[in-house]
Amino acid sequence: MIAASASFPKEPYYHHCMPVAQVKHGTILADPSFSYPGFMPAYEWLDDELGFFPLFCAVGVSDAVIRMTGYADNWRVLTGGDFIFGKYQKIYRRDGEFPNLALFSFDHIDGVFMDFMSWHIALNACMNGGTVSNAEKKMIFKPSWTKSRWIRAALHESHSVQFVTQELPLDRALKVRVRNSTTRHRLEEKGFRNVTTFRMHVDPLSC
Repeated sequence: MIAASASFPKEPYYHHCMPVAQVKHGTILADPSFSYPGFMPAYEWLDDELGFFPLFCAVGVSDAVIRMTGYADNWRVLTGGDFIFGKYQKIYRRDGEFPNLALFSFDHIDGVFMDFMSWHIALNACMNGGTVSNAEKKMIFKPSWTKSRWIRAALHESHSVQFVTQELPLDRALKVRVRNSTTRHRLEEKGFRNVTTFRMHVDPLSC
């Protein structure tokens, strides 16, 4: 953990996004049942490497960092595409199909830093039945880097920095951001007192 200092912004920079339906006022533990099945081999590899099943956070202060968490999916209309009768067609969300996600931001949590771009090496290897080499592990975890170097890289955006932890004390988040006032009132009824509405801009070419 690194406290904010004169060198770093005095605001939270560990961000975790999750469905509002799963939020509770207290500490949540990593739960494999909520994980995307296709990524499970990579998550299990992390479990073997670190000794715990991961909860993922993005590290930094910019909107680009927050987008890494998936929070912008609250407003994302275009979800992908598929070939239908031999023709590629885009797939759009309809009314009632949008997720309701909350963003929790922290200044202090325990866990392990990872290079987000290099993490894709492990994803690809594990999902295709391969292995992650020792050299690739060093690319992902950068064991020679100090915590201050990770934070510096995240804030200067020289790297996309990911952070994994075993648990998150949601009730200790410095900021909680949600898509609308209805959701804000819902979390306030659960005991949260630091909730604000925050709408993210979504690129028109990807929304």
